[in-house]
Amino acid sequence: MSIEVTAGVWAGVSTLLDSYLRISTGDRLAILYTADCREPAAWTLVAARERGLDPVALPMRPLEDVGLSTRLWEALRPALSRPGRVVILTLEKHSMSHFSMLREVQARLGVGRCDVVRIINGSAELFSHAMNSTPEELSEYNASLYGRFRAADRITIQTPAGTSLEVEFDHERYAWTSNRGMLRKGSFLVLPAGELATYPARIKGRLVADAAFNANVYTTLDSRLSRHPVSVEIADGQAVDFSCDDPQISKFIEMCWDIPNARRVGELGFGTNAGISQLVPLNSHINERVPGVHIGFGEHNQPLRVVDYRCDIHLDLIATGGMVISGEEDVIDLSRPVRDGTPHPDGVNDEDIDGDCCALSFDQCRALGTLS
Repeated sequence: MSIEVTAGVWAGVSTLLDSYLRISTGDRLAILYTADCREPAAWTLVAARERGLDPVALPMRPLEDVGLSTRLWEALRPALSRPGRVVILTLEKHSMSHFSMLREVQARLGVGRCDVVRIINGSAELFSHAMNSTPEELSEYNASLYGRFRAADRITIQTPAGTSLEVEFDHERYAWTSNRGMLRKGSFLVLPAGELATYPARIKGRLVADAAFNANVYTTLDSRLSRHPVSVEIADGQAVDFSCDDPQISKFIEMCWDIPNARRVGELGFGTNAGISQLVPLNSHINERVPGVHIGFGEHNQPLRVVDYRCDIHLDLIATGGMVISGEEDVIDLSRPVRDGTPHPDGVNDEDIDGDCCALSFDQCRALGTLS
């Protein structure tokens, strides 16, 4: 069924091409899309043609598509004989696929001329909600917040719904990730953007997730939690108990946390995309980018040599807004990201998903042998 292209959706498509991809008339654009992103791919194709490009669009299967590399090379063949930039854009709704193949293509073309942009949660909501901030704005939001956190050894996080967390940092050991939507040569750009995250050295207290959940497991549940908040007790960096009055959401969380290491706090994250004004029902990174705090349980965002466990589950539980108290005088309102002119530091990781992810079922997790 066709989705009406609203003014907000069309504006988001334009922001994607002009601000995130930085498309110009001399570029070669290849759009790879899964079946559930046919319409977002069509919108992007039309907008690119209006800018004087001659893009190609290729359907692909998520996670596994044996012939995709050959089809992509055939589509890019005209670009190989002339200089100029190549942009590969992938559009998927529930997954991000083909990392190794895309890395190989980028290397063969030359990292200096090939940019790869991977979109998860491709949808009308992505364009109308998550494309209202530019990469420059997100970079400034993240830089400001990062500077204040780097100056603190410990913080307290409180939200109107009842979150009360005590967190300690180890900035020398645990790296920060700043997902801000900026193209960087040799790296992939992951969208939607707008998040600052790290691994807490210590964390304890209560998280009341009254915004949404986002999991790397496929589900058709409405991810919004305002009517059924999830309250989690955290001790020694692990979820020790939780409650939720929605039986379906409770069962979903129990299934996630039935997997080894899935109760461990793997991420302390802060959404910074001030352009997202409302939550969406989709199990999505869109909700994760909403200004506020979230805890990612299960898989972490650090090298294995630093945090020595792996987990096939990553479950983000997201709270609405909140305040961070750092020291005696520094209070940060998470619901209102600020841009104070702080330059974004070099050396902070921009990429929050390295490899392929998501769209796993619990049966697939069992097949991987991760369930006890």
